[in-house]
Amino acid sequence: MFRTCCYSVVVMILILFLAACGQKKEGSESGETPSAQGAAPTPEIPAIKPGEMVLIPAGEFILGDDTKGSQANPQQKISLPAFWIDKYEVTNREYLDFSIKSGYQTEGASEGKDWRTFFTAEKADFPVVYITWKDADSYCKSSGKRLPTEQEWEKAARGTDGRIYSWGNEWKLGLTNTYEGDRTPVAIGKYSGDVSPYGVHDMVGNVMEWTSSWYLPYKGNAQQDSNFGQRFRVVRGASSRSYGDRFRLWMRSAYLPNSLYDFGFRCAKDGEAPAGK
Repeated sequence: MFRTCCYSVVVMILILFLAACGQKKEGSESGETPSAQGAAPTPEIPAIKPGEMVLIPAGEFILGDDTKGSQANPQQKISLPAFWIDKYEVTNREYLDFSIKSGYQTEGASEGKDWRTFFTAEKADFPVVYITWKDADSYCKSSGKRLPTEQEWEKAARGTDGRIYSWGNEWKLGLTNTYEGDRTPVAIGKYSGDVSPYGVHDMVGNVMEWTSSWYLPYKGNAQQDSNFGQRFRVVRGASSRSYGDRFRLWMRSAYLPNSLYDFGFRCAKDGEAPAGK
């Protein structure tokens, strides 16, 4: 009787051991441990591709604002044909490549304010800054592109619903690189919350951007401004020195084309054909 009980216990232990080994083997063959099976996969972060473009479809959008005293009024709906715009601001790395291949000398070089003075290897993927309007225009033309108009820039940033920020109508701390953030330009795409409805990055903060537009009054704007005309070029967006909660995407700034500040830019291109680079 005693032997029979011992034999039964041994058999039971052996069965449990073999079952455990079978489970371990099954997990090993699948390349997973039992605890890892069924675990949610880690989402992949999309790779940043400098020079990548986004298609903005043809159609209407809300331009400007009705704020009293604003040079961006009256608010109105306008229609634009389809166009492409750079997903990110042009980087130091890209501008260096352009300069080497083309031999282009920036306007600031003759004044001792060449953009390379503000460029280090660690800032290769930071937006290029301290370039004039002509410097930005020359870069875009070298690759068959152009600077965006301020209307194109605003549509790419706000979408069609007239939102205040790229993410919506309420200021949210930590989504973009303004004074509340790093207080200095950072690598493109670092602030993943600053993305427009079309997927365009860094249009609220990081650096202000040149457009192709002259500083002219909007249709229906009865205000007088001695700066209106073909003297100043429009610069859009806020910078890392701007207070984000006071900024609005419809705001306009105007500067002489040869101004040398921490302005950057992105390029645009006509049509619906594949943009390439």
